[in-house]
Amino acid sequence: CALARAGKPPVIQQSVAMRCVLVPVAFASVLRGANDNVVVDTTAAQQFTFLRSSANATGGPPDCGDKYDKLPDFTKEYGATLSNTVCTHPGYKSSCQVFDETLQCWFRKMVTGHCDDLPSLFKKRNKKLVEDCNNPDTDHLDIWMNHFTDAEKGYWRNNFKAQADESKLFDTMNKLIPKQLLCATLHIVDDKCVKYDSVRTQEAR
Repeated sequence: CALARAGKPPVIQQSVAMRCVLVPVAFASVLRGANDNVVVDTTAAQQFTFLRSSANATGGPPDCGDKYDKLPDFTKEYGATLSNTVCTHPGYKSSCQVFDETLQCWFRKMVTGHCDDLPSLFKKRNKKLVEDCNNPDTDHLDIWMNHFTDAEKGYWRNNFKAQADESKLFDTMNKLIPKQLLCATLHIVDDKCVKYDSVRTQEAR
C-alpha cells in the first residue's frame, strides 16, 4: 500500500511500506533486521529486546546535540513530556516507551541547533495539529502533508532524515512511530524550540 504512494515526499520513501508493516509493540509482529532476515517475536518483552538490539546493530550512534546539563533547566522537563503527549493511542504506548530516550535524543538535537530558527506556528495550527495527532484515523502522511511547511520539510530532510540514513536507531524509530515523531517535531518548533517546561497542547488562559 505504501509502495502505491511512491510519488509522495522523501519522508515517505525512507519508511518503505511502513503503513503496511507498522504494528503495535504489544502484539506479535514480523520485523526485518539489518541482515534482511525475518524475525518473528511472540511477546512484547522479546520484541523490545529485538528492537533495541536491531536498532544498535548497524550504523553509528545518532547525534543528540548537547546533553541536558548544557541546556536550560526546563528543557529536560519538556523532553520528559514528549512521549505522553504524542503517544495517546494505546497501541503505540509500548513502542513509545521503547524509543523515549531516542525521541529525547532528537529533541535535544533540535534544541541545540535552535531548530534552524524555524518560526513557531502555534497560534495558526496548534488546535488542528493536536486534533490530528490524537486522532487514530490520521497517520504520518496526514501530518506531513497537512501540517509541515516547506521550510520544515527541508529542515526534516537535512537533519532527521540525514541521520536516519546512517543511524539504525533513528531509522527504526521512524519506521515504528512515524506519526508520533512528526507530531513531536512540530510541537517542539511551535513551542519556540523550546521556551516552556512542557508541551503546549492549548493556548494559555
